Amino acid sequence: MTDIISKFPLFIRHVSLLLIAGALLISVARAQISPGELHRAHAFLEGVDNCSKCHGGSTEQIPSKCLACHTAIAAGQAEQKGLHGNPDYKECQLCHVEHQGRDYELIYFKGGEKAFDHSETGFLLEGKHAAADCRKCHRKELLRDKTALEKDRTDLSKTYLGLNRACNSCHFDEHRGQLKSDCSQCHNPSGWKPARFGHSLSGYPLLGKHANVLCEKCHPVLADQTVSHDKSYTKYVSIPHAQCTDCHQDVHKGRLGPVCRNCHTPDGWRTVSTANFDHSRTRYPLEGKHKNIACEKCHKPRQTATLKFAACLDCHNDYHQGEFAHRASRGECEECHTVAGFTPANFRLSQHDSTDYPLTGAHLAVPCVACHVVNDRATLVRSHRFQFNSIRCLVCHADPHHGAVDRLVSKDGCESCHIEESWAKISFDHSLTEFALEGKHQTAPCIKCHHMEKKGSDVNIAFASKKKLCQDCHNDIHEGQFAAADSPEWTDCARCHTPNNWTAEKFVHNRDSRYRLEGAHQKVPCVKCHIPVKRDDRLFVQYKPLDTTCVSCHGGAEFDERKMRL
Repeated sequence: MTDIISKFPLFIRHVSLLLIAGALLISVARAQISPGELHRAHAFLEGVDNCSKCHGGSTEQIPSKCLACHTAIAAGQAEQKGLHGNPDYKECQLCHVEHQGRDYELIYFKGGEKAFDHSETGFLLEGKHAAADCRKCHRKELLRDKTALEKDRTDLSKTYLGLNRACNSCHFDEHRGQLKSDCSQCHNPSGWKPARFGHSLSGYPLLGKHANVLCEKCHPVLADQTVSHDKSYTKYVSIPHAQCTDCHQDVHKGRLGPVCRNCHTPDGWRTVSTANFDHSRTRYPLEGKHKNIACEKCHKPRQTATLKFAACLDCHNDYHQGEFAHRASRGECEECHTVAGFTPANFRLSQHDSTDYPLTGAHLAVPCVACHVVNDRATLVRSHRFQFNSIRCLVCHADPHHGAVDRLVSKDGCESCHIEESWAKISFDHSLTEFALEGKHQTAPCIKCHHMEKKGSDVNIAFASKKKLCQDCHNDIHEGQFAAADSPEWTDCARCHTPNNWTAEKFVHNRDSRYRLEGAHQKVPCVKCHIPVKRDDRLFVQYKPLDTTCVSCHGGAEFDERKMRL
């Protein structure tokens, strides 16, 4: 420069030197006021006139001056969010050093950028996030609010501010907006798989066998032609599930209604809850005793075939062993029985009248099982007898007479003597025997003469008796006074008495005694002469022998004795 100046005139040279010296003095003065050039981001603040915009009236940096321009950071501090919302980071100059030149990094990381504790920002880097490069996330296209940062003259390509923390701000939403934006409910930073998902949070808890069903069984994979990232995704929402039939085929074809849970549980189709099951919806409503039968009695385990129920014999054995198959009903159980129970049978008396043996008399009150007994008690198969080869009484009733009257009743059987009203009512013609009944014998109960007798272990009524004399049945109240002379043990009662009564109707005193009643004797009561006497503690009327003298009755000692006895 001195070579150039030397070519000018002396005055000009002096002026030029003064100008140059002044310029040098100004430059030195300026260097003494400013520590150095500002970063290119702050270059517009160069000059002594702008110092107070950052430093105020002193050389110290005032954070509030920074926040006047950096409004996004100011908002973070006010909301206590992000790194600058941390109280330890309110002093800007601790991390941001200026006047180091246009290209000097404005951000100071103690120990280097890799050593920065990201948890200070309120967002802890865990799992795969910890190994990710910073700029993988801190990119211009991922910023939350670019407008606010651009207003602050922030370099969007280098800033660490304004990053959206939502997972889908960095990661592609594989679920296409089906689920909530908070991915952390199911995923963690260690990896997207396996997902940490509790199905109970979905409003459809997986219970029973549903817990073991593969996800893709219910959640299909769909094709997406609108994106290039991944053309398929799994459908998680809008899966019909209000009714079981949304997924399962209704094997009942709608007969039992649309609500499967009334009978079934997620534990399995064969686990049936019968408490709420309405069997009347089926083709076979349960009535009578069928209501109390356990389900497994009809619905066997692992049974797949449709149950037959058109006839009772589809489930029940034929107790009667085909005995009624010849009838017009072909042996249908409903002809006699109902679902209320097998007994009593619903077989009316009017129906019994159409059989070979109408019921009359006492038979109307006889229980069915008294005649229709079990055929064979020795076998395991029990069946009541309904077919009879004969309808004679002895088919059901034992002969209490043990054949003693067979010769008399061979034609009409028991009906020769008995009627169906009662066995006790007898209508037998006794004249057919050797002893016709006359007088009071006709009203005497049969048992009076035909008494019960025991033979071994049997008890029967005696009919074949040969005793036909009065004394065979009646006691001799006369104590042998009229016994036959040639047979002292026998008395011919019929000489005086008839079957009509005990009065001696046939006795004629003047004919049959040795003492004729004449005169006043005809009116004398019998007891005046025939008085009671006692022999061996037995009292009887004495008829003979009697003293027939007058003095025996009229006067004398004997007369007095007789009076005293009377």
